[in-house]
Amino acid sequence: MNLQQALATIHRDPQWWRKILIGGALMLTGVGYPLAAGLVMESLENTRKGFPTPLPPWREWSLRYLIGLFAVLIDFLFFVLPLLAVGLLLVCVGVGLLTSSASQPSWLAAGALAAVTIYPLAVFAASISPVGRLIYVDSGRIEDALGARAVRTALDSRARGVFLRARLWSLPAYLPALLLGAASFLAGWPLGLIPLWLALSALLYAHLVVVQLYAAAESDIKFG
Repeated sequence: MNLQQALATIHRDPQWWRKILIGGALMLTGVGYPLAAGLVMESLENTRKGFPTPLPPWREWSLRYLIGLFAVLIDFLFFVLPLLAVGLLLVCVGVGLLTSSASQPSWLAAGALAAVTIYPLAVFAASISPVGRLIYVDSGRIEDALGARAVRTALDSRARGVFLRARLWSLPAYLPALLLGAASFLAGWPLGLIPLWLALSALLYAHLVVVQLYAAAESDIKFG
């Protein structure tokens, strides 16, 4: 499946834009972010079962919130937490250089900065977090998604090329969210709330596109 096919699948639901705008409004509150993540997970489960459209309706709020929390936990473990660790390393190196003599080699700071820059790109490209979500939907056990299985599956020699292709196809889907996020920043408060809402809605849209691409990638690996 390519990006055009993934977009067409979402747009076959005549209510897709309304569901996504509701999700963006929930994400805007902060505490409602897991509800949007739960919608993405339900869409992933439906797609794996052969029912990619229509998108799930807004229902079963409590269960969806719980599932969304687990999805956020997967993203936090495989992306945010290691990134914080690398950022802490950068801070420590910076403090060490500031308190040391001027003759201290600057390659330490350059190396730490490079690690902070390269690491999120590498994790994003490796698709560990989306693979963790696939495992969670497949097994229904959050512990399976949070273990080393997600890393092994994403980096498996037979799978990594397929997942990388899905990741590359997904990149343009994030562009509207980035542009709207920049517009929100430039608009300032409170005018920036509207583009921020649209940016979060666009981010949810991108995540739903990712669902279609990675479900298809998983199918290719299993049956290819």
